[in-house]
Amino acid sequence: MKTVKLEQFQSSPELYNETHRILNEGGLICLPCNGTYRIIADLTNEDAVTRLFQSKHRVKKAPSLVFIDDFSMLDRVADDVCKQARELSTLWPGPLTILFDLNKRLPSKIRKQLGKGKIGVRIPESDLMRQIVSMLGRPVLVSSANRERKAGAESPAQIRKNFNHQLDLFIDAGDLVREPSSTVVDLSGPLLTVTRKGALEEQLLRDLLV
Repeated sequence: MKTVKLEQFQSSPELYNETHRILNEGGLICLPCNGTYRIIADLTNEDAVTRLFQSKHRVKKAPSLVFIDDFSMLDRVADDVCKQARELSTLWPGPLTILFDLNKRLPSKIRKQLGKGKIGVRIPESDLMRQIVSMLGRPVLVSSANRERKAGAESPAQIRKNFNHQLDLFIDAGDLVREPSSTVVDLSGPLLTVTRKGALEEQLLRDLLV
């Protein structure tokens, strides 16, 4: 695992090019994103998706998280982007995750690994994360940098202990202070359903849909 301090990364344009190469070749990158470290992989690369899930020892079937860099990328990962989703997406970039049915045009092996159900999608607030996704030009699969049901996603020491042999690049910003989680919403029913309370108040979301 190659480790680069965040300050060094931000001052070295060639390192951004390296993130593109790593993701394009099916690698895994860990970087800070709004108060926690996240592991990302190219969503369209079957081997990369497999590597991410294996690195996490993931067993539960909660919806996977996907980051995009602008709304035009949404149709590549989601089926049936409804009017309400387009209205709520005005809050992006921001701490709002919208659940969608997985796009059936994604390769079947990837859909199988993701559970063939719903995925959570958002444009993250992090400029660094958005720039890396934009350089790749494709959606990324995202997971918190901790083992299943274990803490440690804010600690570089814990990340090195857990993922030293799984990651290709670690962008180290030191110990992080966890921020409020994103609000997660489901729009598949007749009314908006908040499936996880978070940084955005439910009333704000409902007001946008009036």
